[in-house]
Amino acid sequence: MSAFSHATLWFDRRCLQEIDRRCEEQFHLPVTALMENAGTGVAHIVTRYTTLGESILVLCGAGNNGGDALVAARHLANRGYQVHVMLTSSAEKFRLAAAGQLATIAAMAIPITDISAGDAPFARWLAATGESASIVDGMFGTGLSRPIQGSALALVAAVNAAQRLVISVDIPSGLDCDSGEPLGLAVRAGHTVSFCGMKIGFAQAGAASYTGQISIADIGAPAALLRDLALPAPI
Repeated sequence: MSAFSHATLWFDRRCLQEIDRRCEEQFHLPVTALMENAGTGVAHIVTRYTTLGESILVLCGAGNNGGDALVAARHLANRGYQVHVMLTSSAEKFRLAAAGQLATIAAMAIPITDISAGDAPFARWLAATGESASIVDGMFGTGLSRPIQGSALALVAAVNAAQRLVISVDIPSGLDCDSGEPLGLAVRAGHTVSFCGMKIGFAQAGAASYTGQISIADIGAPAALLRDLALPAPI
């Protein structure tokens, strides 16, 4: 058997949803375990770029992508970084595993700001930090299939204009997992931490201007399951 490498595996949105389902139903791996591994992988990449004690802004949506980002926030705070969490959906919209991660962040007294109604707090954070501060993008994941709208759209535009390093969780927010095209507008990341393997859309022309450098994080899904669901590598 050849050596296993996540970087040689390619997935679309349907495959990734099936991985999540079968991890829980077939392999008894709860979402919380996968989320912990995912967020740990993101935190590891963030520390490559950010000096200890520096400011890190973690932008979190209400889904599992936001939950992954919250795990990263916890690990970064524990290591001594100045972490500020901003929620792009109100706390009441967080459910299940993501809600649990948010409760942990709150109990740790990590600063949390709800910016679901507008990005003024984001602008204040930018004004108060230097260009060495970084942003963790955990707003939207691979399940997004329609254009971003409203205050979230304005926030993505603000992030792209911010001149800060952005590390995206699994996929840049607003980038279509399958086509590699922005859904109206997408975050332009300097580094993307992709889970399980490569997204099929990453192979498309122009996608690299959104993903930046790509690292693959092992979230603990069984290798046999990943091989079974992986798509042929794009030509």
